[in-house]
Amino acid sequence: MTVFSGRNPFLIPGDTAITTAGEIGLRGEATVAVDRKTSLALDGAGAYRGYDRKFGTFVTGHAMAKLAHRSSERFDLATEAAYERYLPLEGMTASIDAAIDPVSVQERYALDQDVRWHPDALTTLSGSVGWTRISPIDSPVLTRTDGTTFLLSAERRLSRTTWVGMETETTRSDSEGGGEALSYSVALKGGTRIARGLTAEFAAGISKISRTEGRGSRQGGSGQLTASASLCYDPRRFRFCLSGRVSPVITSFDGIRREKSLNATFDLKLMPRANFTIEADYRSMPGAGRLSDPQVMRGSARYEYQVDRRLKLNIGADYDRRTGLARQTLDTWTVRVGATFRIPSL
Repeated sequence: MTVFSGRNPFLIPGDTAITTAGEIGLRGEATVAVDRKTSLALDGAGAYRGYDRKFGTFVTGHAMAKLAHRSSERFDLATEAAYERYLPLEGMTASIDAAIDPVSVQERYALDQDVRWHPDALTTLSGSVGWTRISPIDSPVLTRTDGTTFLLSAERRLSRTTWVGMETETTRSDSEGGGEALSYSVALKGGTRIARGLTAEFAAGISKISRTEGRGSRQGGSGQLTASASLCYDPRRFRFCLSGRVSPVITSFDGIRREKSLNATFDLKLMPRANFTIEADYRSMPGAGRLSDPQVMRGSARYEYQVDRRLKLNIGADYDRRTGLARQTLDTWTVRVGATFRIPSL
């Protein structure tokens, strides 16, 4: 149960009034052992939100089922199905679509199949195939988009602290009312433990996006840098992570687009029952707008206190900022207070 209030929560031009909303939701999760080698994980949540003025009510939530099978020490299989219904600004950590249309609710469907093989103690070979559908509801700009991704990866451990590898990824998207897009990428990657509690990972390579529009003519772009990096420090009492990425992603704005992202998180355990968290996320879509590149940014701070085994209280604040296709930049602050009640397991 959460109550929050802020000015212009959907970042709509011309709306400067204070808006207050309330939300009530339920969440459940369970893990079932099918047999000694197979487990089924289930997770689901639903929420009902109502605003005190023109925005009305929304129903959001998610559901996930994951079947994991380990036939031996060397071979693993995982099959996952997921559904999510979310408000665009709150789902922007998954996509930059919120910069294009911040109001229309989105639905996301996903199916993934992963295979992992360890031919020896130092080598890991893996592959995955995934299907995604993004369905904006009543959006004047965004369209339903289907995407399929194939990924192959090889990793080799050089020492107890360092590993290197290589991966290749192919993604195809098909947008309703639009054309098809295809992207290829290949990258070298690696990771190391620099010091106690300090780890780093990286990947760097090249990617290419091509499109088929109109009468079936394919327009291919030049190869561009694809890269990602992360740095995490975890001395137990707190955890800090910084990560960045430049790569093709599936969006509901004309399919595959190149996206730049930067994310930072800071978790601090103040006492056995209290936690403080700060998060920041920035995303941009180069070349999508004629006047400017669409951008979204969110910063949040949250304090949580575990009263007892069943009750958790939280208070927090969010800062949202977006720049749409027409170069106009809007921002807002939101304050929230909530409580979580835990029902004991059966």
